[in-house]
Amino acid sequence: METEPDKPVKPRRRRRQFAWGLVVCVLLVAAGLTAGVFWIKDRTIVLPDWARAIVETRIADAIPEARVTFGEMVLIMDEGWRPRARVRDVRAVSPEGVEIVSFSELRASMSLSGLMEQRLQLKSLDLNGVFVTLRRSPEGRIALQGGIGTASVAREAPNLAQLIAEMDDFLLRPMLARLTRATLQGLTLQYEDDRADRAWTIDGGRITVNREGADVQMSVDLAVLGGGDQVATVAANYAGRIGQTASEFGVTFAHVPAGDIAVQGQAFAWLEVLDAPISGSLRGGVNEDSSIRPLNATMQIGAGVIQPTDNSRPIPIDSARSYFSYQPSDKLMRFNELSVQSKWVSGRLEGSAVLKGGGTQRLVDLVGQFRLSNLQINPADFYEEPVSVAEAELDFRLSLRPFLLEVGRLQVIDQGKRLTAQGRLGADANGWDIALDAEMDALETERLMALWPQALKPKTRTWLSENVFAGQMRDATAALRWTAGQAPDTYLGFDFVGADVRFLKEMPLIKGGKGHASLLRDRFVLVVDEGKVQAPEGGAVTVTGSSFIIPDVTAKEGTPAVVRLLTSSTVTAALSMLDQPPLKVMTKAALPVSIAEGWASLAGTLALPLKKKTKVDEVEFDVSGRIDGVRSDVLVKNYVLNAPTLTLAASESAVSLEGQGDLSGVPFDIVWAQPLGVPGTPGHVTGQVELTPEALDVFKVALPDGYVTGRGTADIDIELIKDTPPDLQLRSDLRGIGLSIAPLGWSKAPATPGKLLVRAQLSEVPTVEGVSLEAPGLNAKGAVLLTENGKLDRVSLTRVQIASWLDAPVDLVGRGAGRPLGIVVRGGRFDLRRADLPAGSVAGAEPAPLSVSLDSLQVTDTVAITGLRGEFTTGAGLDGTFSGRINGGAPVTGRVIPQGARSAIRLTANDAGAVFSSAGVMQQGRGGKLELVLLPVGTGGAFDGTLRVLDTSIVDAPAMAALLNAVSIVGLFNVEGGDSLYFTEVNADFRLSPARITLREGSAVGSSMGISMDGVLATDTGQLQMQGVITPVYLLNGIGSIFTRKGEGLFAFNYSITGTTKDPDVFVNPLTALTPGGIRDLFRAPKPDVPLVEGETPPPPPPPSEPRTFTRGEDR
Repeated sequence: METEPDKPVKPRRRRRQFAWGLVVCVLLVAAGLTAGVFWIKDRTIVLPDWARAIVETRIADAIPEARVTFGEMVLIMDEGWRPRARVRDVRAVSPEGVEIVSFSELRASMSLSGLMEQRLQLKSLDLNGVFVTLRRSPEGRIALQGGIGTASVAREAPNLAQLIAEMDDFLLRPMLARLTRATLQGLTLQYEDDRADRAWTIDGGRITVNREGADVQMSVDLAVLGGGDQVATVAANYAGRIGQTASEFGVTFAHVPAGDIAVQGQAFAWLEVLDAPISGSLRGGVNEDSSIRPLNATMQIGAGVIQPTDNSRPIPIDSARSYFSYQPSDKLMRFNELSVQSKWVSGRLEGSAVLKGGGTQRLVDLVGQFRLSNLQINPADFYEEPVSVAEAELDFRLSLRPFLLEVGRLQVIDQGKRLTAQGRLGADANGWDIALDAEMDALETERLMALWPQALKPKTRTWLSENVFAGQMRDATAALRWTAGQAPDTYLGFDFVGADVRFLKEMPLIKGGKGHASLLRDRFVLVVDEGKVQAPEGGAVTVTGSSFIIPDVTAKEGTPAVVRLLTSSTVTAALSMLDQPPLKVMTKAALPVSIAEGWASLAGTLALPLKKKTKVDEVEFDVSGRIDGVRSDVLVKNYVLNAPTLTLAASESAVSLEGQGDLSGVPFDIVWAQPLGVPGTPGHVTGQVELTPEALDVFKVALPDGYVTGRGTADIDIELIKDTPPDLQLRSDLRGIGLSIAPLGWSKAPATPGKLLVRAQLSEVPTVEGVSLEAPGLNAKGAVLLTENGKLDRVSLTRVQIASWLDAPVDLVGRGAGRPLGIVVRGGRFDLRRADLPAGSVAGAEPAPLSVSLDSLQVTDTVAITGLRGEFTTGAGLDGTFSGRINGGAPVTGRVIPQGARSAIRLTANDAGAVFSSAGVMQQGRGGKLELVLLPVGTGGAFDGTLRVLDTSIVDAPAMAALLNAVSIVGLFNVEGGDSLYFTEVNADFRLSPARITLREGSAVGSSMGISMDGVLATDTGQLQMQGVITPVYLLNGIGSIFTRKGEGLFAFNYSITGTTKDPDVFVNPLTALTPGGIRDLFRAPKPDVPLVEGETPPPPPPPSEPRTFTRGEDR
């Protein structure tokens, strides 16, 4: 039998058809053998070895490029005379010994009519036990190799469809012209993908090829060996026409790992990030120009995870479904549906994407536009219930190596509101890398809370949910930056309108709040630009520019939060807010919130821990601001405070008001401060007030008119204790203030400085507990007592020092409106020598009474009246009577009469001797009635005096008595009680100055003696310089006094006394007894001159004597 020779094979295709030629040769040999025995029917004939050797030789001659060997060959003639051949262990190798292909068994049926025509034509072909390697190059070309090893001959094509199409030449050979069916069973396929650097082994595969005329159909069933729980299977089909490139194909697969599908082509590369089994199908084709037709695919994705890298946290999915098409020419994918079911996110996507490949046809990136609907979002169980989103639109680019999803635009429509976002989602060896920015035009507060995951900044979310109510959020922005292994960097910001905001749990809500909030990393800030708080008292508080700040939202419970407030309201409303827990400012200050009227504009900062049941001492705050139009009748009890503007400051340690105003009309510049924290701590009002007579009237310090004049300032400190009248301390330098105590003759000019300290209790009737006044010429300390109706009771001065002449406790006693004060001197010292008493009051004015109880009234340097008690008036000067003791000794009574700026004194006593002794003038005087008149001279404490003493004696003067006895003519003089001199009358005219007594003229007369005297006694040293006349038997001899001085007689002796009062030196001139009357003046010195004293006007000089003129001859 002859067979039609094969057409020559073109050189360029020889290598590609080599393997198939070997198969054909084997078939031809089998067909030849079969034709030789076609007449054998239903018989099995095994060819002997010599016959197989002949067959192998014939094959070698026909195919010199290969050497074919085989094992047993069996021929069978089937019913209907259809010959079949079965060949075992068929193996074809190249001349170099490299295996080309091998089959464990080959079965073929042949056309009997062909054999009759001496042509071998196969009707069917069954192959079994074939090992084939299918390899894809990095460039995407497909190579098919039979046998084991990389050196075997391969058949290549740009793609698998074209590789199948290139079998047309083989099917057009005459011996296959009637082939209608071919099968390949027991296929072991090694699929090596050099592009993906992966390999798969498929075992037990089955390939079936059916031909009807020029139409060829192929089906493939494969099972992929792997480590999964389920076996992955692939079923493929192919339909084409012999001689034409155009064809169609389809693939159905089940339980194939997503990664295995992802590497098969650009259209599937996006599945690379998915670790899940996929079942589905796809259909496509090849055009006549070898281009790939659009692919249509459907996939059912099982449970798995999305995990681009080993270290990125997996995102679980329960299932997914996809329907898409791919246009290779445009590299355009259209997703009719991509549905995902997951605990993290569920929904439906549809849209299109454009693929961009690299030089190796590997996918570089994918740019798409998707529309999302029916989204249910709950990543990582952030929400108790998934968040529903009706629809969204997504523009993105997906890169796989490395993984990077760039979102150019994500637009979400949620409950009629629009959210837009952009960002990126990447993954590297460290894990996820996220950057996201989002904006939303508006959303309700409740919706913000629903969208905010509970695990993301939970403290901030909790604070917002518990403290921001109702209202609407606008222009919300959010940003997230997170790299695996690092803390997330977050930002959230939004405006809000119409919201109710509570910045402190115990505080009333800010109603209708407008503002914005931001969360940057771990710092949260909420700012209220506009809003109102209905205060418990005082009306609404307008809030502007206020903020709530949590510096670190990640800190543990008790982290400090900061509240900054800008408010405007009535004072009552502002203070009632400050008195809410946990501040309790006014409660701690023990003051009512209605302490003042006015308008308060405040700014404050509060720091408090974010925890339940915050304690008062855990809150720090600092509030300051301005209060306009202030009026208060509570701040200082019983007084009305008015101020155009005051500055308020409050903290956890104190609350204060500062500024200028007036207190019941008295201008001030003060600071009111109330310490907080320790109950019972007093508050203070400090500053300056205007000091005027009107101010004293306001504070109900009732002083007579004229006591205070002018205008000055005083520093005040008012201590405020709850339920206690305020305590006042007032200090002033008295500049600008004139002071006068008219009854004491003291005054201060306004320009003269001084020191004033007043301590008072500002009760309804003030109590001035202490007054201290220091000014030139006056020091005074004491208190001011008022009557129950607020009138002056008395100014009780414990010590008054006026110049150097008064040091005594003095009371100035009120006597009713318009009446001068009474003066009560309650001890102390009065120096009459230096006293500068007022000359008298205004004519017609009521005199002021003066009641004196002095310890000492100093008259001269050596004479003082002690224990003085007197009652005086000051109408025309000091006028009144008194009693006392001279230097603590002899009692005296007297009267003071005003004379000029000083006072004249009339002194009387019943024991003149005791008075002289107490005064230190003469210790030897005894008895007698004394009358002393002192008239002031000048300003230095000098007096001109007259003295009259009746019935007094001088005792214990033995020297004088002896002298007088010696000079006495008759030796008669009265001796009483020993040596004594008795005088019936003593008179003296003298000047009393601080250091001396100048006796102008003095006399002492008695029945036995008369004495005259003049001279000087130095009271500070006791020195004497006296002279006079002694007249014995004055009863008879005194008749001559009509020619001489009183105390001198017709016959008398001149004498002089020098030395001291304690050791006098007496000299008597006996010759003067012989010179009667006035002739004795020739033997004695002139009377002493009276010296001028301080303040005395000297007498005018005598007029000059006129020159004497003489008549002619008179001078002769």
